Formats: sequence, structure tokens, C-alpha cells
Amino acid sequence: MPRKNKSALVALLCVLVSGCVGPAADQIAASLSSPNDTIRLAAWNVEHLADDNGEGCRARTDDDYALIRAYIDQVDADIWFLQEVENEAALERVFDDGWAIYVDDRAIPNTNWPACYDNPDQRLGMQKTAIVVRDGIEHRRLADLNALDVEGYGGLRPGVRVALEGEHPVELISLHLKSGCFTGQDRDACPILFEQLGILEAWIDEQSAEGHRVIMAGDFNRRMEAPGDEFWNDMNDGNPSSLHIAGAGTGPRCNPRYGEFIDFIVFNDAAYDGYVAGSFNETTFDEEPDRQPSDHCPIAVDFRHG
Repeated sequence: MPRKNKSALVALLCVLVSGCVGPAADQIAASLSSPNDTIRLAAWNVEHLADDNGEGCRARTDDDYALIRAYIDQVDADIWFLQEVENEAALERVFDDGWAIYVDDRAIPNTNWPACYDNPDQRLGMQKTAIVVRDGIEHRRLADLNALDVEGYGGLRPGVRVALEGEHPVELISLHLKSGCFTGQDRDACPILFEQLGILEAWIDEQSAEGHRVIMAGDFNRRMEAPGDEFWNDMNDGNPSSLHIAGAGTGPRCNPRYGEFIDFIVFNDAAYDGYVAGSFNETTFDEEPDRQPSDHCPIAVDFRHG
């Protein structure tokens, strides 16, 4: 349930049970009739979330899944943009029945999974993108942006898309772009990442030209806030809409090794009107590094959706 509605429900119970009157009743009526619901959006790369214990490059136990669920509860988001999940069953281990789960619909590539980089006894598993929506939020699933798989064999991740319904619909997309080209353009992965950029920019421009509110979130695998970043400058060319990074200039606190974000929540002009200024937050972990639930921390914002 969107957080404004939670407050309104409590207020309504006050009216029904206690018969409150006066200013309190006026405030309740205003809350219930407000055209804007504030919802929380969160993005998290959950690092190889498999559907069973001991699988993938981040082999987990029951306690590890419980820890992920605890952080999901702590962030208290209404919509999650997720990356590196094996399938719907993996997400069902950390979300209860009160959620709609949408995972990219790629078939498993016809390949033998390679050994994990830092754990050769384990094998890499499927890494998909996903969006998870709390029950009570009116929405519909849209076709995945499959063109982001520019190599065409299912090895690169498409964008999972959901539309929020209402007077002012919003297009949401969960992204996990090609890794290995964090800055510059001269690494081996850069031609692939910049080809994905062309696909993504064309999609954003089309949506913006039609007046749609657009929110992109996830693991861009790019330090887009680095001064003069070519990737960000190309994507944010202002035609037909400028783009806005939530919490721009904040800087990450997740891991002292990394001084710049690669995970972002990005709005076009039309959607940025709903961004609650100052609401950007990064949830850091209390555990020691070898016990932390992921190598990425969740980021979240509040958004007024009417």
C-alpha cells in the first residue's frame, strides 16, 4: 500500500472508532482526497540471487536470504528495480505474497556457465533484471526492452518495463547494462555499452516526445556523475527532455573502495516533477564486509504519483 494511503487508513480508523471531529477530521479528509500518493522507489543489484541454497557465484544459506529480506523491509519501498536475480522463484524467497514480481523473460542461453571469478568451485548462474510492485498499486507490465541485448543471443540483459496507471501514467524500466566500461571509451566492453546507450537513448526520447513520465533505475555500470562523462552527456542531450539523477552529488557510502555511484534512479523532465526533493537515500549495511548481503547497497527515493 502506498505510504500516503497507510497514513490515511490510520486516520480513517480514528474517525470510525473515535468519531474525531474538528481540525483532525479536516486533515483526514484532505489526506483521503489528495490526488497524489507518495510511493517509494528503490533500486538494488542483489548480487547473483539464486533460487536455491548454495547456487551461483554468491552461494547463500537460509540466513543469507533472511538478511536480504530484512533489508528489503528496512528500506520499505513500494516498487523495487532489481538486478542479478536468477528467476521469479529467487525473488519469492525474499518477497512475500503481497507483491507482483516481473522478471525479464529471456530464455536461458545455450551455454555452459563459466566458473565464478573469485570462487572457481562455483558456476555463474542466470542474471536477470526485475521489477517488484507492492499490491495495491495500479500498474501493468509492458514488453521488455529486448533491444538492449545488442549481441542478440540472450547474454545481455533487457530492460524490464512496467507502467504505473493513473491520471499521469509513469513508464518504469529496470536496467543492468554491460559491465567493464566504467569510464572513458577505450576498454573492450565500451563499444557494447555505447551501443546499448544508443538503444536506451532512442527509447527515452520516444517516450519523452510523447509526453510520458519516465523513470529508469538500476545498475548502469557507468560512473555517470564523473565530470564530463561521455555516456551521461550523450544520454542527457536535452532533446526532447533533460534527464535528472536522483541525489546527484551525494556520493556513495556503501564501500570505501568506490567513490562514485554506478547505480542510479533517473527521471525525465515530466517525471522529475514528482520527485520528492531530499528524499534520496542509500541504505548501508551493518555487517562486516564478508557478511554483507550484496556488493551493492540499495538506493531509494520518494515519488508523488497521481
